[in-house]
Amino acid sequence: MSEAQPNASKPTPNLWLAILPGILVFAGASGMFLYSSREFSSAGAAITAPDPKDEIAASKPSPGEMMSCIETYGVTMSTSESYVRESNGFPQSRPKNSTGELSTVLRGMIRNNCGRPLRRVEVFMEVRDADGNKGAGWAAVGHLEHGQAEPFERAWMGRITEYKVTKAR
Repeated sequence: MSEAQPNASKPTPNLWLAILPGILVFAGASGMFLYSSREFSSAGAAITAPDPKDEIAASKPSPGEMMSCIETYGVTMSTSESYVRESNGFPQSRPKNSTGELSTVLRGMIRNNCGRPLRRVEVFMEVRDADGNKGAGWAAVGHLEHGQAEPFERAWMGRITEYKVTKAR
């Protein structure tokens, strides 16, 4: 009878062969992620980059010039006792049997007469209520081409009796 060898050498498994598929999958996925991120970034830059033909649009008029070329017209004041206060964009509930709060909404139009397109137009309005209290705030509209007008809306608490546009940007 032959004696069995106590230390028969078994072939050792090559650990690299077991890890290699995982490394290849990880490298491929990482490469695809980096490539698609670069492509997405360049596509986003092409969308948001200013058009070279619109060099005039890139130069915004000075605030003094804006006051002379921005026209605010057709402003109406509407009062309402159904105002519901908001907190972080959500309406707050009013206690039962409480009286409504009076608010005034100013609605009007802003026209671009600056001779060039403007990306955003804001006008600063100072208001006064029936009790003589003052208030102020910005009303804004988006992109305006030359000669184009857009509506704006701005609300204040109380019964507003007068307003004045003092700044534009």
